Amino acid sequence: MAHIAVIGAGLSGMGAARRLVRADHTVTVFEKSRGVGGRMASRRVGDTVIDHGLPALWLDGGALSERVRSLPSQALVEISLPVGGRGEGVTCDSGAPPVAYRPGLTTLAKMILSDAGISPVLSARIAIMRPASGGIELGDEQGNGRGVFDAVVVSAPAPQAAELLATHPDGQAAATLLGDVSYAPALVVALGVDLPARPPWFGVRGGPDDALSWVGVETAKGREAVDGIVPVVAHLSPGVSRDLYDVSEDAVLEVALPEIEKIIGGSALTPDWVQVKRWRYARPESTRDFAALNPRGSRLMVCGDATTADGAEAVYASGIAAANGLLAAFAGS
Repeated sequence: MAHIAVIGAGLSGMGAARRLVRADHTVTVFEKSRGVGGRMASRRVGDTVIDHGLPALWLDGGALSERVRSLPSQALVEISLPVGGRGEGVTCDSGAPPVAYRPGLTTLAKMILSDAGISPVLSARIAIMRPASGGIELGDEQGNGRGVFDAVVVSAPAPQAAELLATHPDGQAAATLLGDVSYAPALVVALGVDLPARPPWFGVRGGPDDALSWVGVETAKGREAVDGIVPVVAHLSPGVSRDLYDVSEDAVLEVALPEIEKIIGGSALTPDWVQVKRWRYARPESTRDFAALNPRGSRLMVCGDATTADGAEAVYASGIAAANGLLAAFAGS
């Protein structure tokens, strides 16, 4: 039985961790944030919940779909309202309704880890990997040793993964491949709006020239409006997000709120509450070949969105593929 570290508790990291636990290995998951799920991020605002990362999950029957259906479903919501283009609801892209969780998408991350018996180590930013007798030694950014492991799976966004991989001789080739992977940022504006009538859609996607790439109504996820205030989450387009990423919150809202009001009406210009979330690594603008990053026999594997542009199912599957690569390496040693 090996002791394996997984760096990152997003979708791909959870896929890797669960697969390795099911193969009877010991797994420690390190997560730099205070919570799990990566961009399946939720937060409570007063008496309501918003998803300020992924709006929902569009499942296509892969391993992530299987995992969602196998876990307790009391909080699971199949969103019945349509998703459309600007001003018009249409059938959801995948032909199947997106899903969410009433307490927030983070619920799925917590359930996957709990089902695997994993308690992640939170607020732990791993900054260095060193060759050690019998394995790979990890250390955090404070200089603390975090243990020696038989193998490591790195599931962080490409820029962070490249920086970490470069600290270990066996990771430098992968670090070079990942070094020029760029990401589109995302600015997300969440607000509470007094709407005279609920929109007949869950979400609206913007076009390539629009300032907003997504506007979604959180009550479509089985969450009630509080005192008539409807929670709405809007994502600014990649270009606008890049232009405004480092400006003040007021400057972001000056651009975003009029655009949101054009779509939903109501009191978007004078919301009951408003928050701005900044995602520096929202979506990779290029990817790298999984096999090139992970040569056969390696005990230092890379997974995550830098290996695929095909959505949540593929990102989760990349973690399983990384775990399978390690299992093959152990079997061949």
